Amino acid sequence: LNSAQLKMLQSFIREKSFKKGEVIFVGGKPCEQIVIVRSGRVKVFRAAPTGREQVLEVLNPGDTCACHPGGAGWGCSSYSHALTDGSLWILSRAKYRQIAKINAQLAHSLNLILAHRLRKFSFLIEQISLDDPQRRLIKFLIEHSESQVGTELSLQLTHEEIALRVGLVRETVSRHLQQLKRAELIDIKNRKIIVQDIPSLKAALF
Repeated sequence: LNSAQLKMLQSFIREKSFKKGEVIFVGGKPCEQIVIVRSGRVKVFRAAPTGREQVLEVLNPGDTCACHPGGAGWGCSSYSHALTDGSLWILSRAKYRQIAKINAQLAHSLNLILAHRLRKFSFLIEQISLDDPQRRLIKFLIEHSESQVGTELSLQLTHEEIALRVGLVRETVSRHLQQLKRAELIDIKNRKIIVQDIPSLKAALF
């Protein structure tokens, strides 16, 4: 969004703080708003009847829930709760519809952002459905290392949390991380995964 769009958007959003462990939104409930993380971290996940979770992603400052408020009958497809204390910017469905009526360019920009997030979810579904465990882990490492400056990936998530992100069990994640380390594609030091050679890591996918 450009500065003019951001200024207009600012007049439509409200801010809300949250505490660690607080529920942000619940699956199955009507989708009433777009949520943008201002500070803190929020986990977005699906839960099976057995209690097992599939983490869709962890939202950091600047990230959005990828929900589209749509019509009144639309429901959230996932759950979320706060991993830390923080705050949200919230754009209600009514305000979103108002923006769409008065500023088509801003509405289009917001739609592009939301479409990008939905594409990430589609990629995750493909990855979990079709890829073997090592490919899932390699794609996770590439995605996170390329989103940072340099090639050092800070391991903010435990092996268990990474396992939930890629649809594996913790022991499988730990085993494949060690295999990648022995292949000198990554190193693990002081709770950090260091991506040694991104091109070689990408080549391991083929």
